[in-house]
Amino acid sequence: MQKRIVVLGGAGFIGTHLCLRLLGQGHEVFCVDLREPAGSSLLRDTVRHPAFRYVHHNVVNTFGIRCDEIYNLTAPSTVRYDKLLPVEALRTSILGAINTLDAARSEHARVLLASSGEIYDTNFRDSCSATSACPPDKRLFAEGKRAAETLHRAYHAEYGVDTRIARLFNTYGPGADPMDQRVVMKTIVAALQNRDIVIYGSGEQLRTFCWVGDIVEGLMRLMAAPPTERTRIVDLGAEHEISVRALAEKIVAATGSSSRIVHVEARIGEARRRRPDISGAQRDLGWKPTVTLAEGLERTIDYARSALAGQIPASMTWAEMN
Repeated sequence: MQKRIVVLGGAGFIGTHLCLRLLGQGHEVFCVDLREPAGSSLLRDTVRHPAFRYVHHNVVNTFGIRCDEIYNLTAPSTVRYDKLLPVEALRTSILGAINTLDAARSEHARVLLASSGEIYDTNFRDSCSATSACPPDKRLFAEGKRAAETLHRAYHAEYGVDTRIARLFNTYGPGADPMDQRVVMKTIVAALQNRDIVIYGSGEQLRTFCWVGDIVEGLMRLMAAPPTERTRIVDLGAEHEISVRALAEKIVAATGSSSRIVHVEARIGEARRRRPDISGAQRDLGWKPTVTLAEGLERTIDYARSALAGQIPASMTWAEMN
């Protein structure tokens, strides 16, 4: 059955892949964003699709679109946005959530919030409270996500809005901006250009990295799951852990790069480990990642190589995590 589906942040990294999947399933898709789809290497040809609708809009303002489902992917990235516009970043998370929930309530639509695994990083909050030198970007991002999650639970409890929350962990893949500063793309680009690869601290901090297609599959399964008495909340991400240094070494080997790995001072409050608990997603959604890190890195390296050669124009991404 064809649905009318709104994807807020649909011209971003994850949003782009989600729009394409939904169109492929025969749905009418409203891509709501401040960025033009023509700026996306994956969406630029989609504007001619008969079921694709682009809406230029900022979610800090109210909106209304007749729809069945709303995916809210509008969180600005921690590394390229919050540092410059911290108030606007919080407005996007909080006012954006309120306006999205009001629209869902009005349309009796199901709504899914893309939240973040960074809300678990309590050690960062503790270390920030002890020093005035603590950078605001990660704190703002996490607190904005916490507020948005609370609003979704509140609208579910008081107004009966069908809300779902996906806490996303590190996501990577084609379609991201080659100048993106999250670790996978940043490291791949540095390796392809034979530049030094900078690692903060010892590089022994553990992370997981999930292929964007697997994340999109998880989001769609969460949206399709039956309603429950409480807001559904799941972690979506890869289970396989790898140290940041080991990731850099793997990328250097895969690209045949001559880059050096250089260590600099550790960042304040950075989590030594960030791993999702996907047991809920496995149990309730039948979901788990399917693309291995080796396979995903190979595809992403091929994409980045083409993008750097000027064959693929890419726009800024608002994907989750670093």
